[in-house]
Amino acid sequence: MLGNVFSPRWARARRQDAAVSGMDFSTFNVALQSQGARRWTLTERTSNRVVRSADRLAIGGSELAWRGDDLIATIDERSAPWGSPVRGTIRLTPLCHSERSFDLDPDGHHVWSPRVPLARIEVDLIEPRVRFSGMGYLDANHGGAPLEDTFASWSWSRVSNGHGTAIRYDVTLRDGTERRLALRMRQGTLEVDDGEPKALLPSTRFGLARPIRSEARDDAPPRLVRTLEDGPFYARSMVEATLDGVPARGIHETVSLDRFRSAWVQWLLQFRMRAESA
Repeated sequence: MLGNVFSPRWARARRQDAAVSGMDFSTFNVALQSQGARRWTLTERTSNRVVRSADRLAIGGSELAWRGDDLIATIDERSAPWGSPVRGTIRLTPLCHSERSFDLDPDGHHVWSPRVPLARIEVDLIEPRVRFSGMGYLDANHGGAPLEDTFASWSWSRVSNGHGTAIRYDVTLRDGTERRLALRMRQGTLEVDDGEPKALLPSTRFGLARPIRSEARDDAPPRLVRTLEDGPFYARSMVEATLDGVPARGIHETVSLDRFRSAWVQWLLQFRMRAESA
């Protein structure tokens, strides 16, 4: 993130100077949820530790770089809060591409682009020792305003059966209005569709609702498989749903920006992040 949108330090700096650069709060986030090896890295670095080019982005000791058709993530991080090392590589090989971008709010302050709706991935971590391969996904966001000033909440999901992919993005704006995006990848083309009816997965331990859109089937409703991240304002979960009549697995996330902007959550967030020493 070129500007950690969830940074209490950046929020405090903005209150003193609204024009402060987000580049001085850049971070390379890694969330690893493997049995026996859970790590979370979110170390903020200043702009002199950021290098950008057309095919490479480096933040601190980690980088993303296109090498031929593959995107390689080279990771050299320390987990929060204890500083355990996280080192290794992730190789993402796209199976399809999309150049489409979508405004998430009426004023176009926040733009989302699902660049690689379907990919193969190979994860090879040295510390901790974790190796696996599977299906992957790549998207990108950019914005010109704090998230909490535009949105009250959102829910997002992506499910895939290895052939097709469905991506759903529902946002509630600060004024209470809702916007919905429903996308489907078919034969290598990303299409906008009508979406599906909303269902509710079980709430999180912090009481966050987990709405999800899925094909309406009484015999196979969407199912919560596992909660991966469970925080006071954010949750990421593994889910099961139906895609084109076939069982599919994917990831779901829900975010409450009302919770995020509260003082007690801002205080707790400090323990999930690190700041690199000058």
